[in-house]
Amino acid sequence: MMLRSSHRVYTSYAAAAVAVYLLLGPLGLGQIPFFPDSFASSGWGGSSGNTRDNGIRSTSPETDKLLNFKMSKIVNFAPGYTVVENLYWHNYSYVFVTDQPWHVPKHEYIANKHVDTRIPLQGHEEVKVYGIRLPPVSPEVKEENQIGHSISLDEAIALFGKAEELQSPMIINNDDNFVSHYYHWIGETFLGAWRTWSNYAWRTGLTLPNIKVVAFTKQYNKAEAPPGSNGGSWWEDTPGANRWFTTKFFPGVTYETRPVWEERAASHEYYLIPLALIADRRGGHNGPSNAWKPWGDALRLPVSSDWLVNLRDRVLSDYTGPINLRKGKKPHVMYLERQGSGRELVPEDHEALVNAVQKLQDDGLADVTIKGFSSSIPFADQVAEISTVDILISVHGNGLTHTLWMNPGGSVFELQPAECTVTDYSPLAIAAGVQHYLVHETSFCIPEECPGRGCPGPRAINRDDIRVTAHVVTDQVRRIIRRMTKA
Repeated sequence: MMLRSSHRVYTSYAAAAVAVYLLLGPLGLGQIPFFPDSFASSGWGGSSGNTRDNGIRSTSPETDKLLNFKMSKIVNFAPGYTVVENLYWHNYSYVFVTDQPWHVPKHEYIANKHVDTRIPLQGHEEVKVYGIRLPPVSPEVKEENQIGHSISLDEAIALFGKAEELQSPMIINNDDNFVSHYYHWIGETFLGAWRTWSNYAWRTGLTLPNIKVVAFTKQYNKAEAPPGSNGGSWWEDTPGANRWFTTKFFPGVTYETRPVWEERAASHEYYLIPLALIADRRGGHNGPSNAWKPWGDALRLPVSSDWLVNLRDRVLSDYTGPINLRKGKKPHVMYLERQGSGRELVPEDHEALVNAVQKLQDDGLADVTIKGFSSSIPFADQVAEISTVDILISVHGNGLTHTLWMNPGGSVFELQPAECTVTDYSPLAIAAGVQHYLVHETSFCIPEECPGRGCPGPRAINRDDIRVTAHVVTDQVRRIIRRMTKA
């Protein structure tokens, strides 16, 4: 049986060879692009007794020079957020030195001189690429058609080989505005950066090192800002949330602000950052998924489900405050009220909502908290409180940035004027694994079913006459609680 089977196989091979010969005609079998010896010796085709190694290996001394040179490599990316190994910096330009310049994304996705695109660049290149390559092979090759500035390997070593190495990993905020606010920094630019960093860990399986430096190249500390400057010039918000949270996320972190980078620029030296994460608001807005926000593309990157819980745990790691962090037996419902803030409910609707929420506790369905978060309440207590909340209710405002610190699987009800759909906080809920409900006075919608973004009128969202029908909120809360208790 085995002999007959082998005979059929060899007959098939012979027939196939004749067919190929007839097909190729005068080319001859000797010119068919098929090499049985090398195929066999590779291990793919079985052993033929031929042990020749037909692979190639560079014999050029230039290879060792290239491998010892610290070339730039983008290891993770979303528009607005770029993780780079061996990023160079010189005179306010981010410099990529690589023999693969086509791997560098569009420069407007990486870094921009200004958040406001109406401000002229005056010839400045925020991103520079030096492509290591040989001279052109023909006079028809035009240098202006190349990606980046052409440079030889020896020139690259001479120019960048002695660059001063800076401490890293470093998050670099490249914005000249929209930083000095808890939502704008923690809830927008930093959030996109952390998502991109977390995705880098997710897709590689690496244990990433802690961030050592957070740099604000175009922003001052509030205390060092020149007289007459305003909040657009510094990175710290008035209540102090930006510094407090960032320091909690990265204990021992070093902050580098505009004066540090001005001094580096004045030195005309090159600097090397071994591992950098550039966060650029305008770059995020330039991305295809921006949807009015800088993290539209970054938040589409897959991450571990605990990517934000990880940050929250850092914040609460040494918590000793008055909030009990243990989960209660009943769902915890919180109405985070904003009365007196200028963006609030009409008094009668506020009172009705307070009564309807309180009745959830009176009926034995939930533990209820009704309070506002003023600057007098320590941030640690605020995060601790939110970490225990299953269902959060609040008018549109900065406090909803705290949605990030809720447990995945929770719910948040955001109250807005009936004619408004302002999608600032619903993406934060989605990112945190929290179900978002946008309440429009007498109805609500979930993000994928809500109207498009907009808020007409001179006061837009900033108004003190927002209306809500209390039972619209609490009826849905009761449905959620029923589902929770059945689970």
